[in-house]
Formats: sequence, C-alpha cells, structure tokens
Amino acid sequence: MKTASPELQKKIRELSKLSYKAITELSKCKSCGTCVIYCPLNIRKFNAEGKAITIITGSYCGGCSVCYHRCPNKAIRLVPFRNS
Repeated sequence: MKTASPELQKKIRELSKLSYKAITELSKCKSCGTCVIYCPLNIRKFNAEGKAITIITGSYCGGCSVCYHRCPNKAIRLVPFRNS
C-alpha cells in the first residue's frame, strides 16, 4: 500500500487540529426541529424565540454534520475552530 505524500500528511495533521461547531442562522431557522431530533449528542435545543440552537453542555459539538445535512432550510453552518 502506498503512503500518503508529504503534502497530504501535512494537510491531515492540520485538519486533525480543527473541530467544528454547528451554528444556526436564526433568520433561516423555521423551528421545524429536524436538527434537534437528529443530533446524536442531544445538544440542539429550542431557545426562547423557538429557534433551534446548539447549547453549551459538558459535551461539545464536534461538527459531525448530521444537523447540517438534515436541515431542510439550510439554516446551519459548520464553523471551524482550532483545538488547543
């Protein structure tokens, strides 16, 4: 089996330092609850305005993208951030 090129290995190392968080674009959210239902970590909830958001808990959103792909209104973005 071939090994990855040095450039690809470097890119893999860079990407392994990134995590993602699901962010709701509130203006696009229609409060359907699809993301709440399908979040495998159960960290998507409705806020006081009835919009689905990622809440802060002991678990964190690792950006698995389930909610992103399931949202019928394309109201969720995956925002990258660097791990320390």
